[in-house]
Amino acid sequence: MDLDTICWCLGWLLMAGFIALTVAELIRYFRSALAAPEEARAPQDRPVPARRVLAEVLAAFVASRALVVLVCAVAYCVEGHGLSGFMGAFVDKLKPWDAQHYVDIIADGYVAEGEASLFIVFFPLYPMVCRTITFMTGFSAYGVATAVSNAALVGCGMVMYRLTEPEGGATLGRRAMLLLMFNPMTYFFSITYSESVFLLVTLLAVLLARRGRFAAAVALGALASSARLLGMATAVPLFWELLRAWRAEHPEARGADVARGVALCVLKVLPVSLGFLMYLSINWHLFGNPTQFMIFQSEHWYQNFGTIANTFQYSLMNSIHYDDHLYQLGVWRPQVALLIAVPLLIWWRRHKERAGDTAYALVYHYVAFQPTWLLSGPRYAACSYALYPLLARLPKSRKGFIALLAAECALLCYMTYLGLWCVKVY
Repeated sequence: MDLDTICWCLGWLLMAGFIALTVAELIRYFRSALAAPEEARAPQDRPVPARRVLAEVLAAFVASRALVVLVCAVAYCVEGHGLSGFMGAFVDKLKPWDAQHYVDIIADGYVAEGEASLFIVFFPLYPMVCRTITFMTGFSAYGVATAVSNAALVGCGMVMYRLTEPEGGATLGRRAMLLLMFNPMTYFFSITYSESVFLLVTLLAVLLARRGRFAAAVALGALASSARLLGMATAVPLFWELLRAWRAEHPEARGADVARGVALCVLKVLPVSLGFLMYLSINWHLFGNPTQFMIFQSEHWYQNFGTIANTFQYSLMNSIHYDDHLYQLGVWRPQVALLIAVPLLIWWRRHKERAGDTAYALVYHYVAFQPTWLLSGPRYAACSYALYPLLARLPKSRKGFIALLAAECALLCYMTYLGLWCVKVY
């Protein structure tokens, strides 16, 4: 049996396991949402004051950014340069791959002609927010985009803290926040990419849904779907929270009444799609085709809808035989590891996590990792909000968490060197 056949078999074995896990979680998703409501438990601790949360988040933000700069400075020195020219070289590294494309959209908007017409594949929320601020302030597109990305990352840290705090107190909130700030792809959250803005609106949507503010949660879900196609998955946890709230109000409902309640919750969550529909309207306005972005994705980036079985097959093959060894280390091997690790982690923790979160993690994982030519799996995985609380609950002791955080910092150094300095991570 040749290597390609082995990779194919392993890919479909992974796919079969993923389908089985998804079916089991789908059943748990509806059972848990429609189960008899439990008595609300009082929070373990009083909420940490907002000022203290902000101080902790800013400290983690500064420390994690400093680690990124330190890795690049060491790489620069190892290459035989003096530190006197480091900052100029470092700034030049802050516009890898799609970063300049976002800056061009912010400066010029979407266009229908020339090479810049391809930039329609980048969803509008992040560049349009930055373009608006640029217009209002007169600041440069690059400066505004960088400021927005970093401000959104700080916001992500604060919302992640608040999202996990009610279930595990300040300790769990702090742990989830730290794992987010030091995640191995964290440098993408500080440059001119849409990661931090997308994650922020997703986190806010889920937080507001848990607090029962569903209209605002759905509106933020619509913003998420205007930031990324994956933003549509925000409907999954919002729908679960809606169902739980409906069941709490109708504990005696049965049969047809439950069906009507489910249908009502579906209608309430449908506006999450409005952001994506707005994006389709931009495509239609510019090109006369609402799905023009898919044509560009296929023709220029070789991305069509596929399966994670296929993604695993070519990722595993390329992790062994790809002609650039650094791409093996920065793209293909991390992608293979995540294709296996994320479903295993969800399976292991499935009965201990909120069904809405695990369902989101599964849907997000599949959609993110199914394209026929995927190069950005690790970056996409870093924006799955549900993974951070899950990881934060794994260690049972403080020493265990320190070990986990140290491992994450090591991976951050590894991916920063390969991705930001060597430009071998997409």
